[in-house]
Amino acid sequence: MNRPDRASRVATIVVACLATAMLMLDISVINTALTKIAHGLHTGLGGLQWVVDAYTIPLAATVLTAGAIADRFGRRKLFLLGLVLFTASSALCGAASGIEMLVAARAVQGLGASMMFATALALISQVTPEREDRAKALAAYGAAIGASFALGPFIGGTLTEVFGWRAIFLVNVPIGAAVLWITYRSVAEGRDPTPRRVDVPGQITLIGGLFLLVLALLRGNGDGWGSAGIVAALVGAAVLLIAFVVVEQRSREPMLPLRLLSQRAFAGRRWPCSRSRVRSSRCFSISRSTCRRSSACRRSRPGWSTCRAPSWCSSSRG
Repeated sequence: MNRPDRASRVATIVVACLATAMLMLDISVINTALTKIAHGLHTGLGGLQWVVDAYTIPLAATVLTAGAIADRFGRRKLFLLGLVLFTASSALCGAASGIEMLVAARAVQGLGASMMFATALALISQVTPEREDRAKALAAYGAAIGASFALGPFIGGTLTEVFGWRAIFLVNVPIGAAVLWITYRSVAEGRDPTPRRVDVPGQITLIGGLFLLVLALLRGNGDGWGSAGIVAALVGAAVLLIAFVVVEQRSREPMLPLRLLSQRAFAGRRWPCSRSRVRSSRCFSISRSTCRRSSACRRSRPGWSTCRAPSWCSSSRG
């Protein structure tokens, strides 16, 4: 592999870190603006839950699929598409005239975030063939993720108080445009030299299964774990994910070769990352359930912004 020039390498690492920090910030900053959104769009707790979940569900459900498509058609190309979707939908979120428009724009924003998240690490890997360079780049990438979660509430609260709730979305527009320009000018294309064909049955069953699973996990506390909708979602998720395993076992070119999961070197390296992501998601779920139990959060009024997750969430580390 030819070593990329320093300017291209630095630009790629910077845009990957900035894009990932942006999409992670949009998970955390939204919680500080719920009170203002409720008043501005005249909505209740149900609408606010969908503002949060409409972003998280497509982000979690499509990230693996986005990575598989990027390997075949081009990582830079999909990264740029994700940036465009994320930036444009952020503008729509900031201009939303009603809760329905905001929820729809958040769903598109989550889809764009999925494309960026799936390709950011791959872009870093292709410009850091040397182990030492890659270690430094991954450290910067991890620091960007950690900083976005740590600073998200502060940034969101400041923007909301000074400029209003729309600012937490509109701030993504100039940053996204700058990242888009740098990516277009300085980031090289990359793809798998021996890409597999697009595993359509695998993509459909995986996206459907993850969508229903994440939906059930996010809505279970609010709707009740024994409610018909949650039970149906969990059963549907189980059926589709089992179908995904069957499809992958029978496919000549699976999107996720299941034999890799039996290899300790592969599975072991991903366990800490998976555990960290689960803990991050758990913090935000606890934050919402804490708000639901608080009497100050049962109405759309000032005071909601004081609801926070327990302090141990901030100290949970992989």
